[in-house]
Amino acid sequence: MEFLLLAGIILILEILKNIEPVRDAISTLNALKIPIGFVVLLRGISFLFYSKLLFQGIMGIIAGAILTIEVFILFIKDIEVRNRVRDSMLGLSIPVGFITLIAGFIGLFLR
Repeated sequence: MEFLLLAGIILILEILKNIEPVRDAISTLNALKIPIGFVVLLRGISFLFYSKLLFQGIMGIIAGAILTIEVFILFIKDIEVRNRVRDSMLGLSIPVGFITLIAGFIGLFLR
């Protein structure tokens, strides 16, 4: 559940990117998006086998997939297109981040 909470926090931090101290934290966490995304994706797959943790498993897979899409965004050479893709992903990542945080908190109490 801790990785679900971490993934939710990373997805939500993009809201606060205009605040100076948080901008440094976001730049630090950007390097960890891909490894945390893979771990959350694998952990979400493993949660699917427990009937009580099905919601957490689905949210883990979705949050992990969104975090690992960053790998494909890095392959885009045009900076303008890359920024447009990141901005469009922002509209999806923030609601998923909130739902992932809720799933993580629920999962902490279900274990």
